[in-house]
Amino acid sequence: MQPFTRVRWNGQQLRTALRHELQPNQLIPSITAGLIAGVFLIIYAASFGALIFSGELAPFVSAGIGFVLFTAIAVSITVALTSSLPGVLIIPQDAPAIITALMVSAIMAQMPSSASATERFATVVITIALTSLLVGIICLLLGAFKLGNLTRFAPYPVVGGFLAGTGYLIAQGAFSLMTDRFFNIFELGTLLQPEFLIRWLPGSVFGVLLLLILRRYDHVLIIPGMTVGGTLLFYLGLWLTQTSIAEARNYGLLLQAFPTGALWQPIHPAMLLQAQWSLISEQTVRIITIIMLCVMMLLLNATGIELATRKDIDLNQELRAVGLANIIAGLGGGIVGFHGLGLSTLCYAKIGAKSRLVGVLAALVCIVTLFAGGFMSLIPKAVLGGMLLFLGLGFLVEWIYDARLKLPKIDYLLMLLILLVMALVGFLEGVGLGLAIAIILFVINYSQINVAKYAFSGVSYQSHAARSLQEQRVLRQEGDQTYILDLQGFLFFGTASTLLNQIQHQLQRTTESPIKFVILNFRSVAGLDSSAVLAFEKLKQIAQKQSFQLVFTQLSAPIQQQLQRGGVVQPDDPVCQVFPDLDRGVEWCENQILEAIAWRRKKSLPLVLQLDSWFPDETYFANIIDYLEELDVDAGYVLFHQGETATALYIIEFGQVTIWAESNSQTTRRVQTLGSGSFVGEMEFFSGIFHHTSGITDTGSTLYRLSQDAFVRMREESPQTAIAFQKAINCLLAERLSYAYQEIDQLLS
Repeated sequence: MQPFTRVRWNGQQLRTALRHELQPNQLIPSITAGLIAGVFLIIYAASFGALIFSGELAPFVSAGIGFVLFTAIAVSITVALTSSLPGVLIIPQDAPAIITALMVSAIMAQMPSSASATERFATVVITIALTSLLVGIICLLLGAFKLGNLTRFAPYPVVGGFLAGTGYLIAQGAFSLMTDRFFNIFELGTLLQPEFLIRWLPGSVFGVLLLLILRRYDHVLIIPGMTVGGTLLFYLGLWLTQTSIAEARNYGLLLQAFPTGALWQPIHPAMLLQAQWSLISEQTVRIITIIMLCVMMLLLNATGIELATRKDIDLNQELRAVGLANIIAGLGGGIVGFHGLGLSTLCYAKIGAKSRLVGVLAALVCIVTLFAGGFMSLIPKAVLGGMLLFLGLGFLVEWIYDARLKLPKIDYLLMLLILLVMALVGFLEGVGLGLAIAIILFVINYSQINVAKYAFSGVSYQSHAARSLQEQRVLRQEGDQTYILDLQGFLFFGTASTLLNQIQHQLQRTTESPIKFVILNFRSVAGLDSSAVLAFEKLKQIAQKQSFQLVFTQLSAPIQQQLQRGGVVQPDDPVCQVFPDLDRGVEWCENQILEAIAWRRKKSLPLVLQLDSWFPDETYFANIIDYLEELDVDAGYVLFHQGETATALYIIEFGQVTIWAESNSQTTRRVQTLGSGSFVGEMEFFSGIFHHTSGITDTGSTLYRLSQDAFVRMREESPQTAIAFQKAINCLLAERLSYAYQEIDQLLS
């Protein structure tokens, strides 16, 4: 498990940090953002406290507001000190608060009539506290096990649509704050009524003006200056119109007076005994819903803050910070809280407060309100609502107007759809539909990708097995009988069907030289689903009808088990063969082709007969034999080591030699296995470079060795023989180069 990040300050670092925080360009935005954030936290506390503690719990509304205020204080300070991004703000959230209110209503409806007011209050408080504790524990565990990066897989247009929808919801909340009434998109006409117009129009002008100014200018004093200026203009208007504060409050232009009395009381052990635990247990489903909703919204909000602030966030650290914050809030009876996307973006990106001081100051405002909160009700709604409207419009302008030229049309349309659904239906529905459509688009696009990374025939791709020159030529002549597909990615119903069609099309094209072997290399295949297994079953049926064989190579254990359960791959299956790698699979197919070649026995002939195609004039080859040294060696004999200077080349008469390459990790891999009639080390011999590989005999072998000294004597004593020998080597290298070009062409086509 990952512990919390601990920052240890020495005296010099602390002094440097304090000097930085006290610089005017840093301190002014921090104070401004802290005060604004604190006011919004108070509004949330009053709204959510009144929402949850309503009906029969109305006498406890002051305590309910106190619990939410305690949440704001606890989570703000905790996350301010532990977040991976200074300036991030955490707030009590509306969606969990609404579900909590429904849960409380259900508990009160089932509460026995004989239950006292104290028992009712205790049951509700314990339910809220337990929910917050469980959310905190789950977030803490998710962060500890580093599961926060799951949202990194969220498609970009879904995140963009979520941010645009959040902007709409924030703007909607701004109108609700200014008018004291919740409006949806179908009630826009109601806003034009005079009693509502006077409430929202000044705040809207303030928000739009702030947006236009900040899109053109960027100065640390713009937001605090306009906030102070807007407040002064409001009270100047009250003075000019001779309107009292009480009248302004009745008109809905100011916040309602804050409740007085003991706003918060700690949970005491007696509440655990007074609570109706049977009723709490019946709310398990709603508690689980809150947990899942909080985790999803937290990660989405944190991702949105990343995009808005253009700063990386450690999502695992944020989960741990939120987990600890909610555990503290739960111990004090508080509700759930996590990252506020709108408020964090406002303070960090718009006001420019990039300091941990913001959360601390916001908490201090809540603490003051907890004991003497009357002055907070003097803040004009037009200023608060205008600030929210500015933030909501900022999201909408960025993701709807600015993004229209940056994103592909399909991504942009998906963003608009998510915004529309969030506005008309709801938050979860919008995000869920966006994810569903994004997944469908991904499946469609992925299905169009060719699952066969490369396609070869035996003409251009041969194994590294020992082959004589004659056998190599035959394999190239008969290579069209083998069709090799190097597969990639994840095979599912879309890609598997495409693969099946590709193979059938290739079978129809090769009627003159029918395919006898289809090799499927699974080296780059991540996995397959049941529909892909079904496609391979169909391919096996086609193979049985058309008399060709399927060769599966480099199957991972899970994929092989899936194919076995599907009946595709079975022991001693005459249709399907399985090999550990592509090279061995190709080697098996080549052996099947060569079995029918009668002259294959020629590999056991003397060297002079094996090389007759390279030296048509027997006189020259007879002269060459005079300069060769015959070697009869056992298996494991080292012809040369990797890194040694090339001093000789070898010709195999009988036996087998494997060329090995050693990597930096001290592991070796087979490069090529050579048999009778093959040259070994000829390239290094003539170029005079070091050996890049090692040559070791696999069996007892008869070799002929040509040393550098012997070749020098050949050129001096028999120049025509040396020329013939070099010409033969040049032809061999040219043929190998031609083969390499064919393979490269296959890879690039």
